[in-house]
Amino acid sequence: MNNQPMKPSASLARMKALALGLLLLAVVIYVVATLLTPRHPAWAYVAAAAGAAVVGALADWFAVVALFRHPLGLPIPHTAIIVANKDRLGAQLARFLGTHFLTAEHVRPMLARWDVGQELGRWLAQPESAARVGRWLQQATPALLNALDQTLVRQWVAQLAQRLLRQVDVATLGGQALAALTQHGHHQQWLNGLLQQMAHWAEQDTVQEQLTERIAGELKQLKYVGLDQMAARLATRKLVAALTHTLADVAADPQHELRHRFDDWMAQSIQRLQTDADWQARVATWRDAWLDQPQWNEPIEAWWHEVMQRLANEAQQPDNALAGRYASVVQTAGRQLLADATLREWLNTQAQQVLLRVLEGSRDNIVGFVAQRVEAWDAHDMSRVLEDHIGRDLQFIRINGTLVGALVGLLLHAATVIAMGLPLVRSWMQP
Repeated sequence: MNNQPMKPSASLARMKALALGLLLLAVVIYVVATLLTPRHPAWAYVAAAAGAAVVGALADWFAVVALFRHPLGLPIPHTAIIVANKDRLGAQLARFLGTHFLTAEHVRPMLARWDVGQELGRWLAQPESAARVGRWLQQATPALLNALDQTLVRQWVAQLAQRLLRQVDVATLGGQALAALTQHGHHQQWLNGLLQQMAHWAEQDTVQEQLTERIAGELKQLKYVGLDQMAARLATRKLVAALTHTLADVAADPQHELRHRFDDWMAQSIQRLQTDADWQARVATWRDAWLDQPQWNEPIEAWWHEVMQRLANEAQQPDNALAGRYASVVQTAGRQLLADATLREWLNTQAQQVLLRVLEGSRDNIVGFVAQRVEAWDAHDMSRVLEDHIGRDLQFIRINGTLVGALVGLLLHAATVIAMGLPLVRSWMQP
């Protein structure tokens, strides 16, 4: 295969050449020793050793070649074992992986030694890493914001806001807010501002004239009130003036009776909002009626769209420092993680639990994926790849077979000589 590294193939070729060289050497020695045996009995030992070396070399060559292909291209049964059994080997490998590696018992001890928080904190605290994450976040921000600005997302945000608001106890929450407002007299300060604005508004001649005309016109329409237009205007003018002075007096006098009545009303309202079931039900009804308006979602969607657009425009500005701000936040988070042992321990625990859950839920899929990938792999390509990776070690089988065969042949010949009753040394030393 073209994508296989050259070094293993070259090494394999050298080992094959060495094994073949030993075989040819054994053949040459066998031939020479056989021809010279009549001249001296010692050559018989050499011939026996060389012949056995040839047999051992050929037998081991056959065994090694039979793993990957048919020897000499002959379809001999039980050869090309890897090619013929590729799918079965893949299934067995996948099952072995799932049984002996991808289990919680085997993975948990390794995860216990892996300090995720420490490694993550060190990496994030490095300026180079933080800058890299910052640049990545800046580059990803426009695409992310664009995805968040889709119509379906805007509708989901509006619906989520509506669901969350329906779950809010507005009455109790409002009572708590009013209680916090009145605790230090802030409601009176708010009332001061309101009264001052109302008094200032009511003191204007144009406003008093408008109020006079409006109220005088209403009085004129009442048939049971016998006032002519002039009397109605005078009475109304005095009424408006009295109202204006009352507003000014309340605004100027912190102890005014109306202020005390306002305090009492606030206290009663706070209590009823927090304890009165009728008030709470009424407020909930108002809340639901407001949320049920047909056009309620439109302002939320428009607000979300505007926020996303502004953020996206800022992120796309060539001179913005968004990446730097991201990097600063990331680096600070890394330093905080390194300084907080409790946080690191929590992160390690969470990481272990998540990884173990993922492993448990995905083990069958991983095993199946391995089996499918091996099954989809071309058998001959797989055989060549395996031979490139383990063939060099297998060539030592051929070399060892040649050497061991020579030793066994020599011992067998010597045992045969002894068994035939011939003197071993004498036959060796015989001229």
